Amino acid sequence: MSALAWLADEVPVGYADGEMAFGPIHEEAAAALTATVISPLAHLGAIRVGGAEAESFLQNQLSNDVRELSAARVQLASYNSAKGRVLDLFALRREGDAILLETRRDTLPATLKRLRMFVLRSKVMLEDLGDGYCVFGLAGAEAETLLAQANLPLPAQDWDWLSADDIIVLRRPGIAARYSVQAPAERLKALWKRFSTRARPVGSAAWELLDVLTGLPAIHPQTADHFVAQMLNLDRLGAISFTKGCYPGQEIVARMHYLGNLKRRMFLCRVEGGEAAPGTPVHAADGDAQAIGEVVTSAPHPDGGLALLAVLQLSHATDTQIRLGTADGAVLPVKITPEAA
Repeated sequence: MSALAWLADEVPVGYADGEMAFGPIHEEAAAALTATVISPLAHLGAIRVGGAEAESFLQNQLSNDVRELSAARVQLASYNSAKGRVLDLFALRREGDAILLETRRDTLPATLKRLRMFVLRSKVMLEDLGDGYCVFGLAGAEAETLLAQANLPLPAQDWDWLSADDIIVLRRPGIAARYSVQAPAERLKALWKRFSTRARPVGSAAWELLDVLTGLPAIHPQTADHFVAQMLNLDRLGAISFTKGCYPGQEIVARMHYLGNLKRRMFLCRVEGGEAAPGTPVHAADGDAQAIGEVVTSAPHPDGGLALLAVLQLSHATDTQIRLGTADGAVLPVKITPEAA
């Protein structure tokens, strides 16, 4: 609950099935798809990278060309192992002379520890912003109206950000207008109180449903070091530079790109029933013991069952039935988006 300290007693935050929620999870999911919602993004944290060599340090560690990070746009990038598998995902933003790395709080400690191993004598300082990183999400038909009425800026394109004093508004990709608002705790609390009179508060599952339906992958502790970057469609999301030079795993990522031997991609799936925690194996309905893929992330869908992102063998991208977890599990109807998410 510490990540929600800025909310204090303004709203009755509760927990259901391990997920933060303000009410029944499926009702919140329905609201996320049909109404205007506001959600405390307590699952997100940030690392501030400062110092004279911050940019060059990150250039040598991340998959994207950090030199191209502009002053008003977020850049996506992965942090990979030497085997080219993704350890964490970042949304990078310039903050004065420093660079902010937004990621999930559950992966942040391990990532920060690993990054610090490579600082050596570089003039770089890495800081976990902890509970000082306060942010909520706003999505739906009235999101832009609410921001405008509060005299907050409206970034024009996905991943653009603008600031007003000490408030930062970032436009995030979504099936409807979607923004995040970051500010000092007291400012954010006041904005929450104002917006929540017209936007329904929802918890993490509802917000992550919007991420899933938008095709935005997430790395969880269970799936760190499982997927090569292209398996998560990071090449299609603009999170990889193939011209920047060396970084951990670069040779594997480049070889997969230039040789065209990718056999797995991430797909958006609707599954009628089942459970699908990150890392859950996906099996074909024929009961073959060899898994055909793995769940990246999932969220309850208001029509029942789950919406999930899964890395699947391309040869199974048109399957209509799958098994989750084990080869002898229940056969579940599934709808797989024809194109990768």
